[in-house]
Amino acid sequence: MLDRSTLSPAESDFLRHIMMFGSDGYPVQKVGRSWHWVDFWGVKGAPCVYKSKREATAAVERYIEILIDKKAGRLGDAPAGPQEMAS
Repeated sequence: MLDRSTLSPAESDFLRHIMMFGSDGYPVQKVGRSWHWVDFWGVKGAPCVYKSKREATAAVERYIEILIDKKAGRLGDAPAGPQEMAS
C-alpha cells in the first residue's frame, strides 16, 4: 500500500528549499511577456503559461500547501458528499 504521507525526495527537497528561502526561492521566471513555473529541485513546473507573476506565484503556493498537507498525512479520501451522507 502506498503511504500518502510520504514525500518523494524531490518533493522533500523542494519543500525544504521553499521553507528556508520563502517566496524569494519560488521557481517563477518571466519569459517574454509571460510567466512560467519552471522545473526546480526535481519537481516539474506547471505545463502552462501565466499572464502575471501573481498567477504563477499563486500556483506555486497552492502546490506548497498540497505538499504540506501530504507531509502531515491530511491527503486521505475526499469527504463524503451530500448523497453519501444521506444514506
